[in-house]
Amino acid sequence: MERKITIEEEIFYKEDYQIRMLKANNLNGILKMGGRGVNQNSYYDYDVSGKISMKAMFERSKINAEDIKMFLRDLKNVVKEVETFLLNIHCILLKPEYIFYEEGKYFFCYYPLAKQELWEEFHELTEYFVKQADYQEQECVRMVFLLHKKTMDENYSLEKLAAECMKTLQEDGDAAVEHQKKAGDKDREDMEEDLQGRDWITEQEIGSGVMRETDTVWAPVKKLLNKRRKSKWGDWDGLHIEEEDFS
Repeated sequence: MERKITIEEEIFYKEDYQIRMLKANNLNGILKMGGRGVNQNSYYDYDVSGKISMKAMFERSKINAEDIKMFLRDLKNVVKEVETFLLNIHCILLKPEYIFYEEGKYFFCYYPLAKQELWEEFHELTEYFVKQADYQEQECVRMVFLLHKKTMDENYSLEKLAAECMKTLQEDGDAAVEHQKKAGDKDREDMEEDLQGRDWITEQEIGSGVMRETDTVWAPVKKLLNKRRKSKWGDWDGLHIEEEDFS
């Protein structure tokens, strides 16, 4: 079933080069859009079949670091795509209700009548991220506050900021892996030392046990031999051991 959203503007509809470019090409990451004019008003229809808005999606769950990472990747790609077709990047809408998601990818509305700059829109979106972030996940918290803080600077670079966030996330992941590796090495060393200690104790216990067992088994024989010590070697043929000698 086809689904669409419509943005209405009280302005006379005019089909300029932007509309013609969007109709003639399928831009990666940009929703299919059609424009029309009715009674001095302009209507822009976007095909959102099979997709869910960011606003609806995160009303049900919290935003995590992977969500933000995916979004930054797709936003960077769509900005480059728009620039490739000589369109205005400030016409990319960044309000949660106009950003859509489907099967691991975000899609954006291109609105020819947009008045707000992309940098301002993105800063407002980071405020939304701060509100909807999963505060149980440290990586997510660091990312949303880094984004919000950096977008307050004038003339910030979206590409550099996204790269910095990715780098921070990667460094955190590498640090966690290294910490886990060191912890594993330490546990292994402790285990080896423990095993060595146990081996030494075992050897001592086994050695003592063998000696005790040997003494117990051979004590009657030693006793018997001591009794016969005064006999001559020729008397061995007639040697007879009584049961009482082993008691």
